[in-house]
Amino acid sequence: MLTCNCFGFLKKLTLFILIVTIAIPLYYGSTNVQHLRIRLLHSMLSIKHSLLPDQARPTLSADYRAFEEIILMTPLAELDPLADLATIIKDLRASFTMGTTIPKPSQCQINKEVFEHDGHTVDTYWINYNTKKFQRKSERILLFFHGGGYMLGDIHSYSGFECHLSHLFNVTILHLEYRLCPEHPLPAAVDDAVSLYHALLRDHISPSQLLFMGDSAGGGLSLLAVQAVIARQLPVPRGVIVLSPWTDLSASGESYKRNRQIDIMFRNTKEDNGSTVKLMLGSNPAQLSPDNPIYSPLFGSFEGFPPMYINVGTAEILEDDSRRVLRKAQESNVYVTFEEGLHLMHVYPAFFLYYPEARKTLNNINQWIQTIFDQKLSE
Repeated sequence: MLTCNCFGFLKKLTLFILIVTIAIPLYYGSTNVQHLRIRLLHSMLSIKHSLLPDQARPTLSADYRAFEEIILMTPLAELDPLADLATIIKDLRASFTMGTTIPKPSQCQINKEVFEHDGHTVDTYWINYNTKKFQRKSERILLFFHGGGYMLGDIHSYSGFECHLSHLFNVTILHLEYRLCPEHPLPAAVDDAVSLYHALLRDHISPSQLLFMGDSAGGGLSLLAVQAVIARQLPVPRGVIVLSPWTDLSASGESYKRNRQIDIMFRNTKEDNGSTVKLMLGSNPAQLSPDNPIYSPLFGSFEGFPPMYINVGTAEILEDDSRRVLRKAQESNVYVTFEEGLHLMHVYPAFFLYYPEARKTLNNINQWIQTIFDQKLSE
């Protein structure tokens, strides 16, 4: 009798485990074990934070504070200028977990294409979400420049986020796999972006079909690319969207000190001593100032810019990089939409799977994009 009861219990337990094993990946839309661990931990922490309101930051959702706690649990890699450079870069790239946090969904279609202009080739990836027939050239194309301090990031780490943007914005994404530092110091990435733009125009894609978008260093690259396009007297894209753009390599904004203690993404970094910028500029940066507009778009011109959407969190050291660009662009009569995320971290919209603040901002950007393409934007 006891044996029968034990057998019955084990049978039910096995069935329960099987159901849970199937249900969890279906619920979270992923079979990536590391990603599922993050999602389960986030769900549990969200319950905790829903019971413990943050009196100092009442606008933040429990889901955001749960994700914030996960970030704080995660040790950050530190850049040691005394270590072997190749080792530093290898370790930094290995620690970049964007692709695990925001994995590529199964519905995402990705196709590689190599573009060429004037003997210069660039690798790109067309990204579409759940279309019956892959669309290489659509009426709306968003050129995406990924973040990662010009040293990290690639199609594998950003395809999940970009696929979501393709779905939400109803656009085809064209991801540029630009050359990274320190192997290819700036302005190599800018040259790649401009070469791609030249190639698209040559292929009879109208600038009115194109948007530029980037996050962090990719946001800075988006602005540098537009400035380079204008300098070459090419027609500008329809608009540009930047999330927490890195626009000032000289780190001269007050937020680099004001927000250092509350910036959870860069909480372990010391005040910049120039070592990171030296990696950007190459082996002989002495003759180049970090506030040179070739590298820092903040110090360049915004005359002739298309409409811009700037988003930044108020709890990040790059806050003033965005605010100062806003002022300069407005002084140049550029139509700018500016959205700040109160108490929110660096590139917070990228983590849309975890909290409503990210989804709200992406929805706002989507509305802006539809307005841009519907030509209803007032001057």
